[in-house]
Amino acid sequence: MDNQKREFVLKDFSFFILYKVVKFIFSILPKGVAKACLNWLGILVRKFDGMHKHIPKANLDFVFGNKLSNEQKEIIVQNSYKNLAYNLYEFVINSSITVEELSQKVTITNEKYILDAIKDNKSIIFVSAHYGNWELLGKYFSKYKPISVVGRPLNNEYLNNDLKESRALDNCDILDRSGATRGLMKALKNKHNIGLVVDQHTAPTKGGIEVKLFGKKALQTDIPARLALKFDAVILPTFVVLKEFGKYEIKVYPPIEVIKDSTIESLTQAQADAIEKQIIELPDLWMWQHKRFKENYSEIYKKV
Repeated sequence: MDNQKREFVLKDFSFFILYKVVKFIFSILPKGVAKACLNWLGILVRKFDGMHKHIPKANLDFVFGNKLSNEQKEIIVQNSYKNLAYNLYEFVINSSITVEELSQKVTITNEKYILDAIKDNKSIIFVSAHYGNWELLGKYFSKYKPISVVGRPLNNEYLNNDLKESRALDNCDILDRSGATRGLMKALKNKHNIGLVVDQHTAPTKGGIEVKLFGKKALQTDIPARLALKFDAVILPTFVVLKEFGKYEIKVYPPIEVIKDSTIESLTQAQADAIEKQIIELPDLWMWQHKRFKENYSEIYKKV
């Protein structure tokens, strides 16, 4: 092993140890203290987020225009950063707890849609957004059936292996984005469920097709629609709403079912409609830091 590679491995391992220390501190820290620290973290991240700092306001101006005041948009932006800080905390805390323990922190609305699909022996394609604490969905939904979810592997090999081992114990398989479609198809063939986060821009070369989101053109992945048509699976939009610090509600929307007239376009648009509905209901919990509309409206992201 050359010196450069040895130094890289040492940095990864050192960060992994730091993660374990932080995880222990979070586990013993009173919730009130943790919440206060995370609120400050959200403020600091926003202040020093040079790369994305202007994007949330640009998105809000584009989507809502004068329907919201600048003061309202300011609150939404800050709450969006605070939600990301809360997600980091929950990611660390929830990584080693059981599904039963996680269920104590979560309530679920419209669970019947999940149970009906299972009763009908249909696989479920859970679709969600970077909204609320989306990370806990895979682990929670593994209580019903084994589930495969798509996620970007962590850059830190030690952290990534730790996470994958934890999820494997929960019947939750994490598929790397590169080549994930094969793993998703295998899961559906085995009558398992799958989960995808579909709210970010997807280039046409990667299966992005045009939808309307807030009345604007946007590109969204067509993978859930294609898989639903191929395997006669039920698409269930699901979102995690923060109720109070450390407590969440999973909202399950009515199923987007494959019917005679279903097309890839209609099924994908239905997913976008569900995402839009949830964001309008409570915009503070969406990750506004993404250039969602860059394909057709790149000019809105130019710094002024």
